[in-house]
Amino acid sequence: MSNWLPQSIRRRTLLLVLSLLTSISLLIGFVGFKEASHEIEELFDARLAQHARILQSLTLGLEALELEDAKHQALQNAFEQALVLEASGGHKYESKIAYQVWEDGHLIFRSRSAPLEPLSQNHTGFERQKIRHYDWRTFALSDTYTASVSSQSVDQKASKQIHIMVAEREDVRGEMVDKIVLQTLLPDLLGLPLLAALLWWAVGWGLRPLQQLATVISKRAPTHLEPINLEPLPTELTPVQQALNRLLSEIETMIAREQRLIADAAHELRTPLAVLKIHAQNAQQTLDQKDREIALEQLTLGVDRSTRIVSQLLTLARLDPQGQESALQEVNLAQESRSLLAQLMPLAWGKELEISLEIDEALNWQTQMETGCLEIILQNLISNAVKFAPAGTEIEVKWSQNQYEFVLLVRDHGCGVSDKDKQRLTERFFREGKASGAGLGLAIVKRILERHQGDIIPMDTLGGGLTLQLSFPKYQKELFGK
Repeated sequence: MSNWLPQSIRRRTLLLVLSLLTSISLLIGFVGFKEASHEIEELFDARLAQHARILQSLTLGLEALELEDAKHQALQNAFEQALVLEASGGHKYESKIAYQVWEDGHLIFRSRSAPLEPLSQNHTGFERQKIRHYDWRTFALSDTYTASVSSQSVDQKASKQIHIMVAEREDVRGEMVDKIVLQTLLPDLLGLPLLAALLWWAVGWGLRPLQQLATVISKRAPTHLEPINLEPLPTELTPVQQALNRLLSEIETMIAREQRLIADAAHELRTPLAVLKIHAQNAQQTLDQKDREIALEQLTLGVDRSTRIVSQLLTLARLDPQGQESALQEVNLAQESRSLLAQLMPLAWGKELEISLEIDEALNWQTQMETGCLEIILQNLISNAVKFAPAGTEIEVKWSQNQYEFVLLVRDHGCGVSDKDKQRLTERFFREGKASGAGLGLAIVKRILERHQGDIIPMDTLGGGLTLQLSFPKYQKELFGK
């Protein structure tokens, strides 16, 4: 935003519109001035030429009459009086127009405004001259005629040359151009304040819906997150209102999510913390070393469980639909699965379990996933299977793929899950029977799969147990729009 522009939209619009109108008016005036100057020059030049032709015709006609000297002089005086001398009641511009008629180098008549010296140095065509401190535009014509000359009582024919000179002061033309331009621009200049007032009102009226929207928003309390509904609303403001309502909805959802997270954390940590307090009190109060060690061991286990609950709650918060997405990274499912399962083997060995991995190494297992998601998935699935699998059995991990998606099967041979409970396995804080844990592992897995456009389906294992089938598309970059 330019610093020199006013911050008010109304003032900015008014300033820009008036600036554009003024610039356009000045440009039109300049072009009009140039065009008017050219056209007036042409018009006045044509008039000068026309006057010269008329004087030429009249002069030649007068000479052709071959009148007696007295009559010729009287007719010439009348002609001069009618055409070139200023008469009473004439126009003020008559003094700015001059005429001369020369015959064989002698001035035979002129207008009162014309000097005694020739108006033009040329005998034909247009010219500009400086006469009596004024600039003149002149036009000259030359012609030849035959006249009768009396010599010793003998009439003879003689050829005579006449020069017609017509001139006009340049300031007449300038005045005419100035008047035309002024008459063109004056209405615009006089109407500019009125136009500014009308534009101020029009812009204010046009921005009234925006002002109403701003007023509604400013009067909203922080807890008032209901959608804004202003009707009727201009087309340009409809997307703004929709965006605001979308933002309000997201804020409301985020607040609800945070409140739910706090409530879930308080609910899940209340009992472990109470148990921790009891173990701590027992360790303080008992005098028996063995009992103290047992209490401290239970205290350590309780701390581990509380830490695990907090970690899972934070993971859920990060994976919430309104949470920010992590960057995608290239992942080789085969390599990562082998590495992660190797890290989880001690967890299975502690319960005398085996973990097997089945994957076709010849296939391409390269894909894109959010950072750390595959590790979270395998840790939760294997940990869940270890809890329910009987000693001496095997936890089977199998990867497969088709044209569009990857499929992961994690199979245990425990007691399985009832059909009723299968529908709730991925709910937050749901625990099968008297199982320990926070009931968040599979909820976290489901949330990760939802972010990757995938799904999780619980199924029965042949011979008893639970099989979890996970699937997600191969092309994550297209799904995330990155």
